[in-house]
Parts: sequence; C-alpha cells; structure tokens
Amino acid sequence: MPKWTPYKRHPGVYEYQTKKGKRFGVRRTYDDAMGERKEFSKSGFIHWQDADIEIKQFEAKLARGEVSESLGHRMTVDQYYRQMAKRKMKMGIWRESTARANKNFYSKYLKPAFGKTPLQDVSRAKYQRFLDELSQSGLALTTVHTIDAVMKSIMNAAEFEDVIDKNRLRGMQINGKAPRNKDLEPHSFELWLNTAKTNLDKYEMALIITATLGLRRGEVMGLRNESIKISHDQINDADVAQISIDMQRNTNELNGGPLKTKSSYRTIWAFGKTVDYLEYAMITADNLRQRNHIQAEKHWLWLNNDGNPLHPTHLNRLMRKVSNESGIEVYPHLLRHYFATQAIAANKPQIDVMHYLGHKNLQMTADYTRSTKAASLNVFNSIDKFL
Repeated sequence: MPKWTPYKRHPGVYEYQTKKGKRFGVRRTYDDAMGERKEFSKSGFIHWQDADIEIKQFEAKLARGEVSESLGHRMTVDQYYRQMAKRKMKMGIWRESTARANKNFYSKYLKPAFGKTPLQDVSRAKYQRFLDELSQSGLALTTVHTIDAVMKSIMNAAEFEDVIDKNRLRGMQINGKAPRNKDLEPHSFELWLNTAKTNLDKYEMALIITATLGLRRGEVMGLRNESIKISHDQINDADVAQISIDMQRNTNELNGGPLKTKSSYRTIWAFGKTVDYLEYAMITADNLRQRNHIQAEKHWLWLNNDGNPLHPTHLNRLMRKVSNESGIEVYPHLLRHYFATQAIAANKPQIDVMHYLGHKNLQMTADYTRSTKAASLNVFNSIDKFL
C-alpha cells in the first residue's frame, strides 16, 4: 500500500504516489454513536481540491449527526445489543450477573424475533403483537415485563446515543399470567411450619427456619459458618446470633457472588430457638466436612451427605415437599414477604424493617407487605364504634 503523506495546510487530506502519478486521499477518525473508534477514508482523487471538498462534506455530515443516523438505519437490534452490552460491562454499569440475566432474556425471546431487524424498522404494531404472543403463551406478567424492560433498555440507549431518532416502543400494553399469590395468613403459616417439623430432620428444619428470617434465597444459601457468631446477651440473659449477610449463592454463582445491592450487605440478629437451629446447623456442617475429609476455603452452612454445598434450588425443593404434604403453597420469596408483613403489622419501625430486609428505601419495604385478615379487622375495629 502506498505511503500516505499529509498534504500541507489541508487537514485530513493526504497525497501518495502511484504508477499513474500523484493521487490524493482523505482520512478522518471519529467516535461513532456507540463510542467505538471508526475511520472514514477515501482515495483516488486526481486533484487535491476534490479531496478537500470530500473531507469537508464528511465533516459537515458528522457535525449534523447524519453519520450516526446512517449507522442507525443499518444497525440491527442484535448488533446494537452486543455493542451496548460490551460497553456496559466495560464501564462497570452491569455486573456479570446482570449481564448474564439480560443476555438470557434477550437470547431466548428478543433475538429470535428482532435480532436481524434494523433498529429503525422495529414498529409499535410488530412489537405489540410480539408482547401479545408472549402473554398468550402463558408467561407470567412479571416475565413479560422483564423481557419488555430489556427491549426498552436497548431502544432507550439507541435513542440517547443518536443511533435512532426516537424510541417508538414506550407505553406498550403488557399482559400476562397473574403473579403467584403472596398472601399468607398466620394460621396457614403455623400449619405449614408444623408440617415441616413433622416431615423434615433437624438440619433440614434449620434451613427452613433460616429462610423465615426474611432473607433472599441466595442469601440463605450463601451463609457460611463464619457468617454466624453466637454470644450471650448479659442484659436479656439469652444467647443471640449475629448473622452477617455478605454473599449469595444462586444458579449462576454456585461458588458465591456479590449481593444484589449495596444495601443488601447487612448484619441481623436473632435469638430464641433460631439460635439453637443455627448452632446445630454449624456443628452438622463441620461434622460433614470432617467426615468427608473436605478442606474448603469457604465453610458453607448447607451441605449434602458428601460434604458438598447444596444446590441453591434445594431450598425450593425442600419447601415444595412440605407444601405438598400440608396443601399450603409456600416458597422462599413468599417467606420474605410474610416476614415484612408481620413485622409491619406488629408496629415495628419501618426503617428498622427496611434495614433488616436489606431494602434500599422504605417504598420497597412497603411494596413487600400484604394486607392480612387480622390487620384488616384491626383497622375496621378503629371505626366500628362510629358506624
């Protein structure tokens, strides 16, 4: 390739030699709408004036944003998603778990439907049909909302970065299967818990009791022996357990990973029978490691008979077993809602409940609570005398 030499007093214009004589070319680097470094170049001009006109026309298009607009017309949803995901990971906007979750929803639902479609060609009508098909397929409303959120993040980012002129997918109608019932009355919970005590051994029961403390499933399964410190409270003359929540285990982070948010990192305290269960679980876990000659850096609290950590979904299976026996459906996240509801109903300070649950604001805590029969009757009792 001939060597290009800058043409004096004409930025972006270069000269080079060919067998047919001197020729001129233009070259200009710039950042595209995605922040990627690109280069515009063109060669073969006989006169430098023609090359100068070419580079000035490109500069004018660049200033008017027409280069980005042209990029947007050509770029497909899949091309933009991959570049957006790469940027968000590079900038630390997405954690690995966030990127993985987004990719799962995108690859399973959005890519087959829109991956090869240019961004500018994604119409409201086509996208609404797509959402309707998802809801008719039996997906839960929350799942459809999540899929829509991934698509909206793509289109919003494309609009913000001038890859497209406008996000046309705002305000879509979203339907889906009703979410699972999150109502649980105290008498139903008591019956379910008694069924668990009848059908499970003490180590399994310790796992269930820990799940009733308002923790997320990943936080329960992320506990290690070193997460728990048991001491004697001199004032109340009772043993208390200090539980540090600083790691979670889920299907994507089997060896432990960071928590959901900064506010999720917290320390909670427990007393009474819960302390006995936690102490039993710690002793059992240590015995299982010793029996199986396991030397591990992380001393997971919940192990199988081989001394290996239980799969994060084991808690769901255990609770499903109890639910089938009792006829009352209870699952890990329902216990978190139940904890919040009962704590607020017992007039515990909402700010304290917020910190206990690891929420980042009071509204999240309020959204977790549910009206109960007893609470409703208590409210009615305050006005009954005036009726």
